[in-house]
Amino acid sequence: MGAVRLLTNNYVLAEARSVLGRPEFSLTDEEKEGLTRYLHMCVTVVEDPPEEEILSNLSLLRDKKDIPVALGARGTCSDYLVTGDKELLEAVGIPSIKTSDLLQLIISNKQSKASANYTSKEE
Repeated sequence: MGAVRLLTNNYVLAEARSVLGRPEFSLTDEEKEGLTRYLHMCVTVVEDPPEEEILSNLSLLRDKKDIPVALGARGTCSDYLVTGDKELLEAVGIPSIKTSDLLQLIISNKQSKASANYTSKEE
């Protein structure tokens, strides 16, 4: 695993903005805007899947609002769709992973590279 490149689409960004507005987060408009700006700095935003592609894949998932998410991951040829959604994690043809599992994969990869570098210097 090399560098991590984070991708999202406008549909997912709109969903994230909506979630940030929930009362349980108690965020001010300024805080929500700051988090949204930060998100834009951290990820590459790609186009949403075309409406006709969404309509032709309605059988992909039970939760129809997640279809643009799944098609976005598939359309970018992403290594992983990082999600906590159980249906997306089990969707056929969409490699997905939980956030905690991806972080563990990144950490273990860094440790094995560090170990390999240390070993090669010893030899």
